[in-house]
Amino acid sequence: MATYLIKLLGSDVSNTNMDDFSDNEIQEINLIRAYKEKYPKAEIGFVVAMSSLRKTLQNVFRKIPDLKSSMIISPSDTFKKKYDLLIVDEAHRLRQYKNIGWMGVFKKNNRKLGLDDTGTELDWIIANSKNQIFFYDSAQSVKPSDIPSHHFDKLLSESNTIEIELKSQMRSNGGNDYITFVDDLLNVKRGNKNFYSPENYDIVVFDSMKGMYQQLSIQEEKYSLCRLVAGYSWPWASQKDDNAIDIEIDGVELQWNKTDKDWINSENSFNEVGCIHTTQGYDLNYTGVIFGEEISFNNITNQIEIDKSKYFDKNGKRGLDDIEALKEYIINIYKTIMYRGIRGVYIYACDKNLRAYFKEHIATFQTESKLRILPFTEVKPFVNAVPVFDIYAAAGNFSELQVQSEFENYKWVELPINISTREDYFVCQILGESMNKKIDNGSWCLFKKDPGGSREGKIVLVEHYNIQDSDFGAGYTIKSYHSEKNITDESWVHKSIILKPLSFDSTYENIVLDNTEINELKIIGEFVMVLDF
Repeated sequence: MATYLIKLLGSDVSNTNMDDFSDNEIQEINLIRAYKEKYPKAEIGFVVAMSSLRKTLQNVFRKIPDLKSSMIISPSDTFKKKYDLLIVDEAHRLRQYKNIGWMGVFKKNNRKLGLDDTGTELDWIIANSKNQIFFYDSAQSVKPSDIPSHHFDKLLSESNTIEIELKSQMRSNGGNDYITFVDDLLNVKRGNKNFYSPENYDIVVFDSMKGMYQQLSIQEEKYSLCRLVAGYSWPWASQKDDNAIDIEIDGVELQWNKTDKDWINSENSFNEVGCIHTTQGYDLNYTGVIFGEEISFNNITNQIEIDKSKYFDKNGKRGLDDIEALKEYIINIYKTIMYRGIRGVYIYACDKNLRAYFKEHIATFQTESKLRILPFTEVKPFVNAVPVFDIYAAAGNFSELQVQSEFENYKWVELPINISTREDYFVCQILGESMNKKIDNGSWCLFKKDPGGSREGKIVLVEHYNIQDSDFGAGYTIKSYHSEKNITDESWVHKSIILKPLSFDSTYENIVLDNTEINELKIIGEFVMVLDF
């Protein structure tokens, strides 16, 4: 929008024929003419605080007639001449004298204006120009060096300031609702737990980092401009050692961005991971967002929490003792990078509880099956096909096939030739690594409805209101069933039921249900086998 405005203000409209123009276009032309009369040789600058974005825009301006790369300037560059108009992009990233690596230059610029160390880049811009336009969003302030919002509140209160609220966004195909959804999701204030599934936007949660990277690769081949972006949850070891691995998740080894100048368009950027400082202000087709180890979800308090020791942006946390203030910055970081994608966003969370929370609101990515799904006209229920149940869309109530009229509500799959169909069989896909000693992530599995009797040591699919499983989300899990009993001479009762993971990943923990919770446990099915197609 700012680029369009600068181009518009530089256009020659003196001899424009407006016969075929709409009323809005005629108004626009007349405003430009009035501007030209007042400022016939206007000095216009486009102020961009972030060096990475500044480099990209300079390359863009070189290719646009009537625009020059010299129009793109830093806040410090505003001292080089007097401007009639300065347009400031990402004004929430203008800095104050705090947590920056160039305090000497900052102090020197303040002294030029007779300011002490409380002077800011906002003061420089106002002092060095007659008029200013600020694109500002306080929710995208991401570190302590950013100017506090009260400076802009003061500017808004002045009599000669005009405030224009941008009510729509034109980046994401998710629409305006997507912006609200992300804000509600990351601030844990979304009352509606139905899946958010906009018609023209691809948003899914991945259980596997490898799976997310593979899917992002497909979109990169198709659309280009697809990038991995993460929270600053790993040290930047490769900055000093070119061969060092910065990030390792699920066997996927990655490095942080090799350059902080125009990283998005750099040669090897798809094979690297960007951060907020190299992506804010950019448009991507797809963004693969990695929620790092510094952010987690507490199932007891039902809140997102931050671990300061695992946040490695030194200037982003130095001198910041208030953990809630740091949390606000980090939440803003993740919101901002989730807004980058035009076509979609892929999400992977290192913390299993956070991943489970996301999966309550966002669909889980499911790999394409090799199952032969039969058209319903060819289905003979439980004769030539069995139903496929989607655990991840069950939303608190796992349906059962009860009457024939419900049959058409399910997909029906033909089993391999060596397996006979039965009326108690159904098929589910199992995602995640909690049972990977027996069931690989993404496997399609055959289950039979719970036959009753002893379940000790069997693998079961269960439903319980108090289950929070990082692989399944809330309410469901597949685990190895074990029980502890209190036995007397005449009878026995369950003391507890233990649902055990069978995983090579030792971080998966037992789910223990005590005797007060056991009555609410529902055994959906008993595992039969992994289907090999």
